[in-house]
Amino acid sequence: MADRNSTPTNGHRIPAVGYIRMSTDRQEHSPQRQRKEIERLADREGYRIIKWYEDHGLTGTESANRPEFQRLLQDAKRGRFEAILLYEQSRFSREDIFDVMFHWRLLREAGVEIVTCQRGRLRFDNLGGIITAIVDQHGAREESVKLAARVVSGQRMRASQGKRVGGIVFAYDREYYDERGKFVRRVHFRDRFRKPPMWTSRLVPSDDADAVAGLQWSFEAIRQGHSICHVVRGLNERGLTTTYGKRFIYSTVEGMLGNPAYAGVLQAGKYSRGKFCRIRDEGVIVVENAHEPLVSPDEFAEVQAILARRSRRHERSQLGTYLLSTLITCVHCGNPMYGVRRKCRDEKRPQHFYQCCNAPLHPRHDPNCPHPAVRVDRLEPFVLDVLRRCILETNAAERVKDAIVRAKSRRVKLISADERRLQTVRQKIERGTENLALASREDFTAISNLLTKWREEEAELVDRVERHKSQLEPIPEALDVIAKFGDLGTKLQQADRVKLAHAVKQTVASITIGMREAKTGEITHIEYFGELRLHEALRTNPIPLPDNVIGRRKVWRDIGDLVRRSDHPLHLADFCKHIGTKDMSRAAHHVRRAEKAGLMRKIGWVGGWVAME
Repeated sequence: MADRNSTPTNGHRIPAVGYIRMSTDRQEHSPQRQRKEIERLADREGYRIIKWYEDHGLTGTESANRPEFQRLLQDAKRGRFEAILLYEQSRFSREDIFDVMFHWRLLREAGVEIVTCQRGRLRFDNLGGIITAIVDQHGAREESVKLAARVVSGQRMRASQGKRVGGIVFAYDREYYDERGKFVRRVHFRDRFRKPPMWTSRLVPSDDADAVAGLQWSFEAIRQGHSICHVVRGLNERGLTTTYGKRFIYSTVEGMLGNPAYAGVLQAGKYSRGKFCRIRDEGVIVVENAHEPLVSPDEFAEVQAILARRSRRHERSQLGTYLLSTLITCVHCGNPMYGVRRKCRDEKRPQHFYQCCNAPLHPRHDPNCPHPAVRVDRLEPFVLDVLRRCILETNAAERVKDAIVRAKSRRVKLISADERRLQTVRQKIERGTENLALASREDFTAISNLLTKWREEEAELVDRVERHKSQLEPIPEALDVIAKFGDLGTKLQQADRVKLAHAVKQTVASITIGMREAKTGEITHIEYFGELRLHEALRTNPIPLPDNVIGRRKVWRDIGDLVRRSDHPLHLADFCKHIGTKDMSRAAHHVRRAEKAGLMRKIGWVGGWVAME
């Protein structure tokens, strides 16, 4: 780009840049035509074009997604030119009036003019020029809305006639036909092809026999009782890839198995996207027998019924259910351990656990990790007991309270960002109302309707700020929990879990948990280990987590402890009562393990068992 202060080669002309935008919604203004008209404008008005900025195939309704437009604004702020030359105002932007006002203000402060081939200079130094620019901008915006409606109407008409409207489908090729209905070409499902606007397409089974066979096998595997994970592994083992050449994952296969296109059904509008208008706004279009199916409709319906029976609704746990969530990590893989409910052997009801990720298809799954899982009702009481003792013995309650207050301040800063945005929106509404107050009667109604969007955004921001503030309410009340830690040992079930969770998260720094092989006597077993680190305000060393606190219950160890505490020999009947069973053989099994662990010994044949000395 020529330097602004350099000597011009074609006379003393004003340094300017040309901006060209070619969107998919307006094809009649080609880049070549725009460039020629802008060059004529520059010669006629005395401008010297020092650089061109061009955004091709990008809509004017989203300025943030136009890289060249963003570079143009940055160069304008740096003072590298004095004018922007456009074919027409809509090439600059088709955004809402109040969105484009930000760009107008930036350019005005930078001393940069906007000049169009159609209207000449956009004048912001008088009321008439402002109203003219606003009316033209509103017209450009409305044109995009009407064009979107026409496009969607055409898509609905083609879909209702059984013509393909949608993207690429795995294992289906596409046959394209011109505007006269004549076959033109066939495109593989992994190839990219952009058809002309008037062409139509239909799906046909792919020539890739492996892909078709893999697709049909996937449906059959579900019918035979296999899981989606089994299908994922099977497709990857076959060496198949998705339409984008990637490995299959759970969500990809799940969406594939639910796609009615494989049963010969054309469905349009269910997942349609659009800023102004969508097909689904007037209902999803479904056309039966639109193309050759790869699976029969009955098989497809059977698979949908099977998947529906398997699906479970996972409700988000209530706040405070897991006091230590986000604090626990796995020693082996470094992944966070999250709260889950699962059924245990010998337990009638599901129990709560903190568990490391053990799903084979999870992105962070580590096959070498043993995936520890710790029961909530064992870990949480231990941690709370440690907190109670540390706070009472070190008189650290005041330091913990200060830490909670500082955490609250950080969260308040997050809220303030939304509050600042809310203030900006309100200022825009106020300034826009003042600028439009003097508009003509004909223009006022149309332009004032544009304020509705910003008032809706204002209401949304107000709701968001209030919701975030309500989430902060338990934090100051959590300070009261700190003072009551001494009672938590006996009143844990009655404690307010939400307030307690906030207090714990500001007191506990981190918890790490792992598993390892250990040996007790002649018994080799798995034991859990870990480390609890408290907030620096408590000034304590890391606290080890013993296996007998967080590990799985070992009945033979419980029996050994029972014998050690007893002042007389115990018999099988005592052990059955302790275990909660009437099965003597089961109790005898655990007794033998306790003997092998060296925890107790038998006295004669009928004398019972006593602890090892």
